[in-house]
Amino acid sequence: MDKFCWEITVQDLNEHAVWLFKYCKDDSVDETIVTPASEADTLNPNNQLLVKSLFTDAIGNKFLGYINIGLAGIEYTQPCMFVDDEPVSFWFGISTPNTIELPKLNFPIQAVSEPMYGLPTQVEIINGYISSSYGYVHNRF
Repeated sequence: MDKFCWEITVQDLNEHAVWLFKYCKDDSVDETIVTPASEADTLNPNNQLLVKSLFTDAIGNKFLGYINIGLAGIEYTQPCMFVDDEPVSFWFGISTPNTIELPKLNFPIQAVSEPMYGLPTQVEIINGYISSSYGYVHNRF
């Protein structure tokens, strides 16, 4: 079951908690295509993985989502959580978002990955939306 990374849903994460970017195994594949990962896939430190994570906002609301495992920082983990089943990303690598269109969330938000297949838990603190210039676009209401 291959998908583009932006097509992952809550149901996908509940069925497969870890996803592998397919180009890690086949460099002829589009770099945005992911597939459910096996335990063996998680043992290779060179593989890029998306891992199911629990997001908790500043007032205790919980959301499901995923982060890229590996290096820390929003530009690397590119966290994505689901609010009312809609994906909400915090990293805008190419263009700065229109703040009017961004969901109103309670920052900071903490994302904690599930320790699947022996992967260590990774924690990401999200202080706001981040643009390509690494400037935060806070959205506190």
